[in-house]
Amino acid sequence: MANKKKQHYVPKFYLRYFSLNDSKKIIKLCLKDTGRIIQKANLEGQAQEDYFYGKDLEREEWFGTIENQSSLILNRVVQTKELPNDKSDDYYLIWLFILLQAYRTKANVEDFNHMIDTIMKTAMKFEPQFKNFDYDTHFFAYEDAIEKKLDLLLNSLPMMMDMQIKLIRNTTSNELITSDNPISKYNQFLESRKFPFGHNGMASKGLQIFYPLAPDLLLIMYDPKVYKIGNKKQFSNIPMNEKDIEYLNILTCLYANKSIYSTDNVTDFQLEQWVKESNIYKEQKKLEVKHFDPYKVTMMLNR
Repeated sequence: MANKKKQHYVPKFYLRYFSLNDSKKIIKLCLKDTGRIIQKANLEGQAQEDYFYGKDLEREEWFGTIENQSSLILNRVVQTKELPNDKSDDYYLIWLFILLQAYRTKANVEDFNHMIDTIMKTAMKFEPQFKNFDYDTHFFAYEDAIEKKLDLLLNSLPMMMDMQIKLIRNTTSNELITSDNPISKYNQFLESRKFPFGHNGMASKGLQIFYPLAPDLLLIMYDPKVYKIGNKKQFSNIPMNEKDIEYLNILTCLYANKSIYSTDNVTDFQLEQWVKESNIYKEQKKLEVKHFDPYKVTMMLNR
């Protein structure tokens, strides 16, 4: 049981894609809050926490089973630069793996509990019995926030079955980076229409999900009814340019919780600049997290 104590919310096999010189044990680390850069950090100790999924190990073992299956498929993708056949079992396992990664990190749990705290305190302020309640000394949160988040995901899956996955290839001189919260979300469709509610909920029309798979590869999940990426039958080797890389790395820094990871081909200056740029959008992301109502958004889109 001791070897199950340290539970990773970002899989080790995934972080190894960004390790130094194929060492598989060392990774470059930038601490987001302080900007401190550690050139050779131990990969084993990254993106994990003691009993993060619980001491009963049920959820840890469940994630472990999915990781074992997914790692075989993603290893092939990294080596061949090709996705599995569209709508195949392997394709849908990648699809599920991406969505689970979006919900299982410490950052996602913290964001979820902050949203719960905000909702509870907002509702209480309309009730006379809470007139003298000390809001500053109380924080409302779920002890089993991971379970609640997974329930939300499972309820959202039927609405997300049409989302397409494509593999974007980075052939530029700059590399993609990743973090302890590697899934980034964006919604050009709703943002361009000045939609009044959150744009990045899993049930939102026009959602784009970005997952840096390796320094030279990006998985994107998107709504094919809203966006066109590459040709209709082109699922892999879709090119991106240096501006794309810069934007995606800034987005990765924005969504990072505490730690940003890269190979040693990424310079300290680049990391510092991307973190600095991401801070410009920090408050905007907080608004997304705190005020998104998935049911309200879904209803309004379906009117």
